[in-house]
Amino acid sequence: MTAPALNPDDPDISVVVPVFNAAPHLLATLRTVQQQTLSNWELIAVDDGSTDASASLVAELAQRDHRIRLVRQANAGVSIARNRGVAACRAPLIAFLDADDLWHPDKLLAHLERHQADGVLGVSFARVEFLTPAGRPTGLVASHPQLPLRPPDLLCENPTTTTSNWVLRREVFEAVGGFLEGLSYSEDLEWLLRVICDGRWRIEPIDRVLTYYRTSAGGLSSSLEKMEEGWLRLIGEARRYAPELVAAHFAAAQAVHLRYLARRSLRLRGDPAQGVDFMVRALQSDLPRLLREPHRTSPTALAVLGRLLIHRARAPLASPAPPTPFIHADGPTRPDAVSRPDFPATLVSVVMPLYNSAATVRASLESVLAQTYTNLEILVVDDGSTDEGVALCRSTDDPRLRIVHQKNRGLAGARNTGIRESTGSIVAFLDSDDLWLPEKIERHVDHLCAHPEVGVSYSCSAFIDGAGKSMGIYQTPALHHITPDLILCRNPISNGSCVVLRREVLDGIRFEANLYGTTESYWFDDSFRQSEDIECWIRIALQTRWQIEGIGEALTLYRVSSGGLSANIEKQFASWQRVLDKTATYAPDFIARHGRRARGYQLRYLARRAIQERQPRVGVRLVHQSIGTYPRQLLEEPLRTLITLAAGYLGVLLPASLHSLLERVMMRVIGAMQRLRIDASARRHPDSRASKGA
Repeated sequence: MTAPALNPDDPDISVVVPVFNAAPHLLATLRTVQQQTLSNWELIAVDDGSTDASASLVAELAQRDHRIRLVRQANAGVSIARNRGVAACRAPLIAFLDADDLWHPDKLLAHLERHQADGVLGVSFARVEFLTPAGRPTGLVASHPQLPLRPPDLLCENPTTTTSNWVLRREVFEAVGGFLEGLSYSEDLEWLLRVICDGRWRIEPIDRVLTYYRTSAGGLSSSLEKMEEGWLRLIGEARRYAPELVAAHFAAAQAVHLRYLARRSLRLRGDPAQGVDFMVRALQSDLPRLLREPHRTSPTALAVLGRLLIHRARAPLASPAPPTPFIHADGPTRPDAVSRPDFPATLVSVVMPLYNSAATVRASLESVLAQTYTNLEILVVDDGSTDEGVALCRSTDDPRLRIVHQKNRGLAGARNTGIRESTGSIVAFLDSDDLWLPEKIERHVDHLCAHPEVGVSYSCSAFIDGAGKSMGIYQTPALHHITPDLILCRNPISNGSCVVLRREVLDGIRFEANLYGTTESYWFDDSFRQSEDIECWIRIALQTRWQIEGIGEALTLYRVSSGGLSANIEKQFASWQRVLDKTATYAPDFIARHGRRARGYQLRYLARRAIQERQPRVGVRLVHQSIGTYPRQLLEEPLRTLITLAAGYLGVLLPASLHSLLERVMMRVIGAMQRLRIDASARRHPDSRASKGA
């Protein structure tokens, strides 16, 4: 951006006001500029395609005040409007003012004097008082940031509150570039981050209330969701020019930003469940970071929870609905399958290992045949079954189904055989005792088509019991920013039946071996009889550049089978330990950094499983071992750790009947909260519910 040459007649400060359908408040805003004690200013109002009287109001005012100019453009968003305004500026200093905010009369003079006294001050900002939607003072003043501002501070939340609060040197804008086009939320924070990462200029406050920020009365839910989406795009942009900064501070920044959104939902009286969801995810992202600010974290957490409880007391929450209306004891009924013209022609290969699952395989297979996405091939890999499961599959009359036979090789071996036999460019896995909702494949194809950088797509899961009935609880893992250490420690993918991935991903981890008398291609490690899935996901995360991302809908129904856990605990942990041992052969530094933490979390997971299987003494022993292995979990995830410990002791101390009653109550509470999270995630990412087409 090239600035016009300066001359003595130029204004001291140029004020840029983006305008879009702002007629109700616009004149009051512009009057606060006209009432400034500094008179040598110019104002460029950029009408962004308004359909109300905004442009005519500015034009009439400009006829009476030569310092005001009107620039028109077709609607393109606030970022482009601000950039357009800066291009028309003549002053060495630039101020931004949104069309519904107000200024103190000393605003421009105070900033001018500050910049004249400090030649390396790039951006100055003042304190902000919040107004009601009607413009009345609330007495609430934004907190003052600690100095000096550092790059990590600008990943979390905007210490300046609003662009209406800024005055900056035009040379700074020219050096770092304008606001990102198409970004309407967090565009200000992203621009400030570029400035501070550049390192040539400081960003500092003036300790006076000089800006008055009008809160909005409407559109809160969508705006909060868009604010989070805008912040995630900011993070994506920051990875380009400050990757180490993002890697080191992402979890803490996400925690603070989500806490801010929870607090904002309170101030603007949004959906109580949405506020709770923001706060829960904030605590999960980086609890130690939030505990270092109890004066901000505790009131926000208590307030959002209190609002939810009051709301529920006034309108009692119904019991969570079953995850799908299609579940019956003998499997899901099949809705009319559709083949929509906007679906891509992508062939999806569904790989279903089968080993002695006659009691459940028909329902599993029916859930595949019921998919709304119909361009499928279905490969049932008979892994040496001795029951009637294969015959049940043969009785299915569908040309898309093929049955492949092999001697018993285990789950990993059956999946590998299915991959070898498959021809689709997308591969999905379904165990022969789990189920899919009818929209499962459709959602994942949409997801992969809309996000070409994502190679592995997975979903949340709902738990069902041995009879296929809903248990009312869910797996609600992290969905974004999936790193190798997260997979190792927490495995957000959760189970093999929730995964749909591109064939190119499998090509990136394929290896050759001779395990059965001839050299074959492998993707999963056939030598594993347990933990083969997490071993594969870790290799994908460490050895390929594909992103792994989840869908916030419970599209997979994961069957929980009881019995035999206590006897298998040692075998499960030994198999999982093999994952660490194998990974250490090609990524020793990775295991050295994260292995101990991962062992602690795995032992805690096995403790929880033992308690669920009515083995509380085993659970207590394992959770003690878990804490001894990795004590920091008490700081990182205190609630989950202490709840597991308490559940184990209660299982030992309480009578079985009382413990079962308590467990049922807790399961209902946990299930309701998980359902809220899933619903909130679906609202945040509505694109996951609509086909994107090719």
